[in-house]
Amino acid sequence: MVRERPVSNRAAPTRDRRRQHVTAVYLAAFIVGGVSVLTALLLADVGHGDGMPFLSLTGISAALVGAGTGGLLGIWGGLGTVPTALLAGASALGLAFVLNGALLPYLRKQQANSHRGRSSYIGLLGTVTLEVPAGGWGEVSFVDADGNRVFSRAKSDEPAPLPKSTRVYIADIDADSVHVVAVPEP
Repeated sequence: MVRERPVSNRAAPTRDRRRQHVTAVYLAAFIVGGVSVLTALLLADVGHGDGMPFLSLTGISAALVGAGTGGLLGIWGGLGTVPTALLAGASALGLAFVLNGALLPYLRKQQANSHRGRSSYIGLLGTVTLEVPAGGWGEVSFVDADGNRVFSRAKSDEPAPLPKSTRVYIADIDADSVHVVAVPEP
């Protein structure tokens, strides 16, 4: 009597287990990269362009998100190991390039515009819109360097109050207001 041994198919459970581990790695890369990108963009300084931008926290985080996304899409799409890895690598490079080449320069430009604001007011001419009493507060309006109409709290060191519609020169700024001086009428 010949005894038949049951055929063991150990390759399938091992392959499924390996696939689950790889899925977990791509999922972890996606989650860690996503949290890191959000942290870098919302809580940290965006960077100043010095050094290698692709080796910054934001660049590496974007690459992690891209690798995780590409890997998960490859696995869920039923691709093999090598095509999934290639898709993950291409996604990592693509997202890091888009973030460092398009999004971060835009954010840096916006940041630079916001810092120019208050200090660029010095030397501009404006008009009193709310009387500025001697030693007190009032309001002036003027056009900034970008052509926007600005209304700002103003104070003056002049002994007489500055009535409404008086032409003024912005001589200085502080955290709360602009310091104005009356422009003599010709």
